[in-house]
Amino acid sequence: MNMQWLKKTTNIVVALCIPALSTLPAQAMAATPSMKAHAYFKKHSLGFPEIFYRYHPGPHWDLVHASALHLAPAQIRQEKILAEEMMHDTQHGIMTLKAAYKRYKADARMPNPSTQVLIQDVKEIGQAQAYLGYEMIPYHLEGYQLLDTAQQATYHRLAHQNWIQMMKMMHH
Repeated sequence: MNMQWLKKTTNIVVALCIPALSTLPAQAMAATPSMKAHAYFKKHSLGFPEIFYRYHPGPHWDLVHASALHLAPAQIRQEKILAEEMMHDTQHGIMTLKAAYKRYKADARMPNPSTQVLIQDVKEIGQAQAYLGYEMIPYHLEGYQLLDTAQQATYHRLAHQNWIQMMKMMHH
């Protein structure tokens, strides 16, 4: 296995697939750029971690659980592709949303701001935030669809156990 890919994937998994990380102190969240990306995504993804991730944890999670899911080499390759594409789209979405917020803040600071410009800024923020909320869904579902029936049964059992464990961690 390519060590560079493994390191990158580990960072991505930590950044995007563990909603419980948001319970860490702010100084711990600032430790890496991927942790910052996770925190930003969680805050601006319209509840993706709590609503969707709970049932469909996605290709990164699938790769972490490759052994338990008995993924074949071809499935692992496909999951890696999905994970990389998902990370690229997420980074793009975060940059777009940050740029939209920046324009809105700049326009709002104007001495006599245009109502039309501010409304357009808010619409762009909404569109960018919605993108972060829905852009991961196809990747998560495609990763799941790569699994056969027995793997899907294991996936559901493990995903449920994962969610229970995360909830316990959040409440302690």
